[in-house]
Amino acid sequence: MVKIGSDYIKRLYSFYSPFYDLIFGKVMEHGRKKAIGMLDVKKNQKILEIGVGTGLTLGLYPPNCKITGIDISEKMIEQAKKRISKNNGNNKITFKVMDALDLEFEDETFDAVIASYVITTVNNPLKACQEMKRVCKKGGQIIVVNHSKSDNGFLGKVEEFISPLCWKVGFATNVNVLEPLRSSGVDIYRTISAKPFKLYKVIQGTRVEN
Repeated sequence: MVKIGSDYIKRLYSFYSPFYDLIFGKVMEHGRKKAIGMLDVKKNQKILEIGVGTGLTLGLYPPNCKITGIDISEKMIEQAKKRISKNNGNNKITFKVMDALDLEFEDETFDAVIASYVITTVNNPLKACQEMKRVCKKGGQIIVVNHSKSDNGFLGKVEEFISPLCWKVGFATNVNVLEPLRSSGVDIYRTISAKPFKLYKVIQGTRVEN
């Protein structure tokens, strides 16, 4: 598997930032809405969004939450800040530039962790999932939206073949996202398909007690 480092991903998504919404906004909206709709959080609970990007999910959260959005690209964060200056849904929102592979938070900081279209953009999906689990409170929600390698033999081979090329534009296509989540200790209890063409999965789980 081709490995591309965090610095490359940072530069690439910084380049995308001015027109990210145009390319990836509407087409991936269904998955984002499904993920936020699965949240079961109470007033003032803490939510971490990994890969907040330009903040496309921020207007979808229930009110009165404490949301921390991180992204590896400072330019993406700048776009997100502009978005919440217009509407924050009565939420307290803070941003940090941070690598999903090295979260700068204490263990068990957040009541829920969400990662939309992130796991296949890092070169170590297992480490990213382990970090998600680490910063989530025991019994807390972990929700992931992502393309995941198909179980269909032919399509899976196509995804494996094109993955090195796709890496050059910022994501892998040959990762079964369920595997690193389960290996990291996330108890997955619901998986649904998301548009377009059911290419994406919305995966809902919890941090197990150990």
